[in-house]
Amino acid sequence: MDAKPWQIVLGGTGGQGLILGGVSLAKAAVAEGKNAVQTQTYGIQTRGGYSQAEVVISDGTVYFPKCDNPDLVLALSQAAYDRYQSKISADCIVLYDRDAVTGAGRAKDIGYPFQAKAIDLGNEKVINSLALGAVLKLCPVVSKESMAKVLEGALPAKALSLNLRALELGYSEILQ
Repeated sequence: MDAKPWQIVLGGTGGQGLILGGVSLAKAAVAEGKNAVQTQTYGIQTRGGYSQAEVVISDGTVYFPKCDNPDLVLALSQAAYDRYQSKISADCIVLYDRDAVTGAGRAKDIGYPFQAKAIDLGNEKVINSLALGAVLKLCPVVSKESMAKVLEGALPAKALSLNLRALELGYSEILQ
């Protein structure tokens, strides 16, 4: 029998790099010999409209490409947080930007200042790498090293160093 797949949703607004984040997460899983499916949804506006990536990762066969029972939902906007409240189990971790989202106070809700931390790092565009670090700490479906290798192949050299710093910061700070 196949192992239970991990289901991860990355939701927010267009321009936050969540589609790239979902693709990178799936690529890191494949690099580790796992099966992965990544789907994406985004509004008609490239920047500012709703955007989400869903990633299903399994050591076995992936039978369904959508996240019907997520293990983790990342919500970088209120719309992303609200969209999943009626669809998640009590065991689902909801990781959200505490400056952009008013959480419901669930036991598995974790707020973190993603946008503020990205700005502190010097570029708001690293919010996706920061979030990926936090996601990997809470949902260790792939190693941080595999994710770093994928980012090395996906990002231009001038952006890589800052994104790797953001990945490390999200990974190291999320549970503090």
